[in-house]
Amino acid sequence: MIILKRKILTVFITLMVCLTAIVIIPNKKNIVTAQESEQQSMPDINVIKSVTENLSNVIYNAYEEGEIQKGRAFGTKGEHYAADYLYDVIVSLLTNI
Repeated sequence: MIILKRKILTVFITLMVCLTAIVIIPNKKNIVTAQESEQQSMPDINVIKSVTENLSNVIYNAYEEGEIQKGRAFGTKGEHYAADYLYDVIVSLLTNI
């Protein structure tokens, strides 16, 4: 009786392992036509460049002379300046849509 239970349990565990290994992958592909791709707007490279330059120069823009310049570290003036600057840029980009 114990051997029969053990065989059933072994078969059950083997089936469970095999069934959980099967992965169903949907065959759904997004095809973008040339017309649709032209409608999608490319990001403005000049805006990206100006934002990157401004965030790179936080120690010059956020701190006064003689202050310890900690960059954009957590809780510093540089972080607050960067957060406010990014907020203003994102709001201006969203209002220009």
